[in-house]
Amino acid sequence: MTTTPTGGMPEYDPFNAPAPLPAMPEVGPPTPFPKPPPISVLAKVSIVFGVVVALGVGSLVAWGISQSGKFTTVEAGKCVYLTDEAGGAQSYTTTSCTSSRATFRIDEVRSGSSGCRDSDYVQFELYGSSSSKKAEKTLCLALNVETGDCLRDVVHETRIAKVRCTDISAEARAVVTKGSSETACSSDDTELHYTGPPERTVCLRPTGENI
Repeated sequence: MTTTPTGGMPEYDPFNAPAPLPAMPEVGPPTPFPKPPPISVLAKVSIVFGVVVALGVGSLVAWGISQSGKFTTVEAGKCVYLTDEAGGAQSYTTTSCTSSRATFRIDEVRSGSSGCRDSDYVQFELYGSSSSKKAEKTLCLALNVETGDCLRDVVHETRIAKVRCTDISAEARAVVTKGSSETACSSDDTELHYTGPPERTVCLRPTGENI
């Protein structure tokens, strides 16, 4: 930088002025990472099942739907098993309660679309035709098990089945107690309560425990 003859600061010369420093970008708060989408209920069930063997049937089962134009006789006390149909619907088949295929017992038949008296029931709606949007009946289905029965695929209402307790696919052993008992099941069991009649408590005990 040059000085004037008197030693003072030179006059500002716009042609020889130094280039201005580049402007610094404004710094705001850091951008947060996007939150992951919430885990679906089914995904949570799968995660839990892989860790601690989730065995809650009624609370995990979706609504069953049958769109059969002709209902076979359905009444409390009869037993059924469920199968998947095209289009995501399900159908039921009545069978003897002593059959190994009889996985569910009808505890109650309700008119229209109706909730059951206990949340552990599988609520299965019956429709008069494929185009009908209003349910004609609701079946309240309870697990058809006795103490000592072993089950596989307990979280899938159409694949659940009774198997030998020595079968490698066995996931749970049933312990059935009359009435409602807060002490019937252990802390590792999944407890299902059915108002009936008859009223009963079903404990689903992970295999390997007292079998």
